[in-house]
Amino acid sequence: MYVLNDVDHVFDTSLVSTSAVAPDDTARVSVVFRPRIPNQSYTEYYTVDCSKGNNYRLTVTGSSFGPKVEISKKQVNFTIHKNSNDLRMEVITLVNQSAMDTTYQWLLPLSGRGYFQISTGSCGVIRANESIVASLIFTGSALGLYTAELVCLVLHQEPLFLNVMALVILQGHPTHPIEDHILQTRYRSRSAHYMENSLNRLTHIPAASVCERYLDFGMGSVTDITLNRSQVLCVTNHQDEEGFLQWMPDPENVFIVDPIEMIIPPKECRQFTVRFRPKVPEDVYGYVMFGDYQQKVVSEEDVKYKHSWFRVPCVGNTWSRCTDWPTQCDCPTEIVLPPTVPTRTSFANFSLCNKLETPMHFKFLAPTETNFAIMPMCGIVHSRGWQIITVAMEAKTAGDYNENWDLVINGVQKIRIRLVGAAQACSIAVMSHGYEPAADAMSEFPPTVTGCVHYCCTYIHNLTRMFVHIRVLNHVDWLGADEGGSLILSPREIIPFRWWFFPKTPDMIYSTLTVMTAMCLINNRPVGVPIDYLVKVCGFSEYPELKVLPRTSNLHDVVVGEQASVTITVYNRSACFFTSKLYAEVKGLGDDHTRDRLEIVPAINTLKPSNYVRIKLTVTPNGAGPRQVDIKYKVLCRDENDEIIEIQPITTKIHTLWYDGIYPTFKASLKYALSFNNALEDCRPHKPIDVDIFAPDLCIYSGNVHLIFVLGCVYRVPVAWNLRREKICDCPMVVVQTGISTFEKRHNCVHRDMVELSPLSGIVSVDNPGLIHLKFKYLEKGNHKLCYILTMPNDRTINLYVNIFAHSISKGILTPLRRLADTSEYLTILDCGRVPVNNLDPIVRLAWLYNPTDVFTTWRLLRGNSSDVGIRCMLHFAELAPLGRLAIPFAFFPTEMIDYEVVFSCSFGYDIVQMVVRGQGGLPGCLETRLDLPSYTPQIIRNAWRTDVVHLSKESFVLPTMPTHCLSRDIVAICNDTDFTMRFIWLPERIANIVNIVMTPCWGVLQPRAKEWITMTVYTLQEPATFTLVPTKELFIEAAYPVAD
Repeated sequence: MYVLNDVDHVFDTSLVSTSAVAPDDTARVSVVFRPRIPNQSYTEYYTVDCSKGNNYRLTVTGSSFGPKVEISKKQVNFTIHKNSNDLRMEVITLVNQSAMDTTYQWLLPLSGRGYFQISTGSCGVIRANESIVASLIFTGSALGLYTAELVCLVLHQEPLFLNVMALVILQGHPTHPIEDHILQTRYRSRSAHYMENSLNRLTHIPAASVCERYLDFGMGSVTDITLNRSQVLCVTNHQDEEGFLQWMPDPENVFIVDPIEMIIPPKECRQFTVRFRPKVPEDVYGYVMFGDYQQKVVSEEDVKYKHSWFRVPCVGNTWSRCTDWPTQCDCPTEIVLPPTVPTRTSFANFSLCNKLETPMHFKFLAPTETNFAIMPMCGIVHSRGWQIITVAMEAKTAGDYNENWDLVINGVQKIRIRLVGAAQACSIAVMSHGYEPAADAMSEFPPTVTGCVHYCCTYIHNLTRMFVHIRVLNHVDWLGADEGGSLILSPREIIPFRWWFFPKTPDMIYSTLTVMTAMCLINNRPVGVPIDYLVKVCGFSEYPELKVLPRTSNLHDVVVGEQASVTITVYNRSACFFTSKLYAEVKGLGDDHTRDRLEIVPAINTLKPSNYVRIKLTVTPNGAGPRQVDIKYKVLCRDENDEIIEIQPITTKIHTLWYDGIYPTFKASLKYALSFNNALEDCRPHKPIDVDIFAPDLCIYSGNVHLIFVLGCVYRVPVAWNLRREKICDCPMVVVQTGISTFEKRHNCVHRDMVELSPLSGIVSVDNPGLIHLKFKYLEKGNHKLCYILTMPNDRTINLYVNIFAHSISKGILTPLRRLADTSEYLTILDCGRVPVNNLDPIVRLAWLYNPTDVFTTWRLLRGNSSDVGIRCMLHFAELAPLGRLAIPFAFFPTEMIDYEVVFSCSFGYDIVQMVVRGQGGLPGCLETRLDLPSYTPQIIRNAWRTDVVHLSKESFVLPTMPTHCLSRDIVAICNDTDFTMRFIWLPERIANIVNIVMTPCWGVLQPRAKEWITMTVYTLQEPATFTLVPTKELFIEAAYPVAD
């Protein structure tokens, strides 16, 4: 592991283990962070090589923090009246708001600065989050104005300044108010203000300047004044107004300034003589001369006095030439200054400690043509004390600066101190997606969906060791950038920067030239010269286009509550790489479809151009009925806040799915089961339906009637069913023993034996239809009703009411083949259907009656035929033998497209009843409604059942149009699929004057597992008509009772 370009040397990285890394194991890297500059960020990039030839980049970042010490007051004013007890003390507080301890030092003589003193001492350590309370005391007594600027030096922090003024006046004596004096409190850099008279290059022209920076008087004598040196200070006034300079006198009178105050004319300089007068032999002396330069500022309203300050350190000693002074100090050997830009001064400070009990004299020796400055250059460090030294680097041009300074301790010991600094111009590197001669870099968006938000990522590298502020100047509305185009980069940081694309117009190429301005920041303030980078940004936009194969799909017969799936393929035919979200719009008939579930997996897809994904659509219907599902899609994208948004959905459907929600249902093939079949279709969960089934109307004690319901599946789904008897009569229940100690109550009256139903449960499937046997016994005269409860899947229930009507055996009556369950007003209702108007031949429909008794019965038409009505009865009188059938023909000849209804009155015996015949006139040439032809579903049920039953090879015949007095022949087979020998008899079928049907042979014997072919001959007679007949056969098991009708 190695570093690419280590500049700051603050990270020490090493691999903890140098052995080979086992599979599924990790290698640990140790990183030690030693920052040397407070409030600075560091970033270094390391390259890790492995034995396989792979390279990995390790980014190490770190931030340092420094102390944050503040003073409670920036300025303190005293107003003292002469010979009074006014308050001469003010309380101030030093507050450390950071989490680290630091050292502070008041830059004051032991006796204070002028007439101002700090009560808590000149230096100390302030703990983390600690507050130190100090007292500022004023000791002046003479009339006049006293000013001073107290400096508190804090290690690794810029100095703190406390401006103090005191005005001593007589009571009632007018004078200038203290507010007329202006003290400089807001500094661009406090360190620069502290070292203003020590720096060579300033960013502004000061009011006045002083030369020399420091005064070293060398060795002097207490007794021989001629050995004491005197030095000259030169103060220059740079303004157009005169100024007044006043030096603060040394309270010990060791360093004497002559003159102590002077008026300096505009644009002129004056000299001041400083004399060294030591008082104690074999001692060292140090003092920071403090000068107050005052300038009058005249405005239209009033006159102000502006104060500026000078600090000149002075040192001297009275050592003898043979004295050997011991030295022991502590100071760093290398000082690293924060990075800066050319022509801007950078500052740092460090602590010089004296570890002995004797005072220590120090002096810095600068090399020639130095780029650094130190304040103070010389001074005295008292016993066990320290002095905070401030270092400044004055960079002329960009580059690295290294200088070696000598620190002379007590005139004999030298310590080499290395000063390190760097000045860098603002510089960043922008990754380019391509080459553009007219720009510094180029970024290109991938093809984007119109209306979406897309981005392209480019990397920006801060090449400097300072924070860099970047701002993007843009003039088009379709382009955006991270952080609004304004961001700050940490030193040497590499960040991904995203350009945002907001296209509004499709099929358009977007292009613009943006300006990226970069400027260095120090202390969150811009410094240096901004650098402009030209970046060309371009992109393309179009509408999305998804194609689906197949375009449509169909799911047949999906059971309610179960899942059915279909797989489709979605293609991205556009040039855009986008994310789509599929959604569905459901339409349907039948039951409520809002609770149907549709799952799209996956619903959210991200497709590259010309790529595809397979989507699984799974439907779970919650009700029966056809459904249409339109699959559409939305486009998802991320906005500039990195949040997912949906743009306007695409209204064009890309796929259509049809499915039919069904309940597992069967149907019965018996003509009596029409209402039963309707109930099977309409039955819904938790909503029972009542259904009536009517047994044939026979006379009492006429024998057993056996009906067989052939059950077949309506859909290709097996159906489980269950039947149980329900007690509905008032007869009492009896206790029946069913085991050794088991008893149960049963409904054991005479009504129980009237209906016997078997089996009571079963499963009907496509390949295995079922049979329900109903055996009726006519034991009592009148109408009787018994109930069975049919239970099917999905919690569907049908209450099956079986009606038995037994007539008296001696009374002549006629009953319809199909009893009307809803009304007792009419004997029967015949519907002729829709018939074309003005047809050449009438349509004949038959109303069937039969005689269930053992006596002959006569039928007569009493009223109903009319010449102006399109419906007439073609039979007026007939006589029926016992157990015979009667076909009453009705001719329907509509002349208008209206509804027809005629009530016919007829009688048999002493009973007069009414029959209703209905019909509807239709368009010429329309298809006639054939109400009595088997529908598709019953045909499926009949054709499916071919085991253990006797069946016909053909269910119906549709004969072509035949002229009168002609014949037609067809054949049909009777198939015996049972193990019994069967005897069959065809009943004759004839309608007077219309048709005669003869079956040859009309009777015979069927052997087990055999078939018999029957010839059907149809004779048309003299009346033209269109009709439907149902020839009937009777089957008998040899030496047994009838089993089917």
